[in-house]
Amino acid sequence: MGMSIPLFIRSAATRLEGLWFDATRHVQTSSPVSLHQLTLVGAEQIGGDYLPTRPSVARQILARLPIQNHLEYTFIDLGSGKGRMLLIAAEYPFRKVQGLEIALELHREAQQNISRYHHPSQRCAIIESINVDALEYVFPEGNLILYLFNPFLPEVLERVLTNLESSLAHHPRHVIVIIVNPVFGFVVEEKAFLRLYLENRRFRIYQSANT
Repeated sequence: MGMSIPLFIRSAATRLEGLWFDATRHVQTSSPVSLHQLTLVGAEQIGGDYLPTRPSVARQILARLPIQNHLEYTFIDLGSGKGRMLLIAAEYPFRKVQGLEIALELHREAQQNISRYHHPSQRCAIIESINVDALEYVFPEGNLILYLFNPFLPEVLERVLTNLESSLAHHPRHVIVIIVNPVFGFVVEEKAFLRLYLENRRFRIYQSANT
């Protein structure tokens, strides 16, 4: 039987990977932030604490998407925080990379990171952060990739997905939904308009069932 890697070693490796990402891209996306320290927009004050995505995990996900041409897709991070996932996604030639962030302070940090970001791996020229309540967001037309790293409680995730389903009913298109650390994956499983494409212990990838 193989030995598991101790939690403190995994945590240290995750932190070092994040710091290396920041140093090599001239940004500051590390360090968790509590929701209670932040100014939130929207009537319901939804949201969760900021915890950045591990770059290696993000790249594993992006390398396994069921798409042929990145230019046909807009990548949207719901709960984009300081923008780390936006910058990782920009390593792929998406039409646009967009982040939705309910916390004003995190949104401003993301804007600063986007403006400072510089790395030869960048392949998407359009990166933006929007300070908005996800429940008030209107999904754009065209093919979409939605990335969620547990930004909402189940009841909010349910409403966001209902809005997405309505958008698809009006404008049918290919949509991919990525759930990282799928604690609330059961909410997605209940949506008939999405079907599971790939699953492992770290993430699930769904796509619109009509494709």
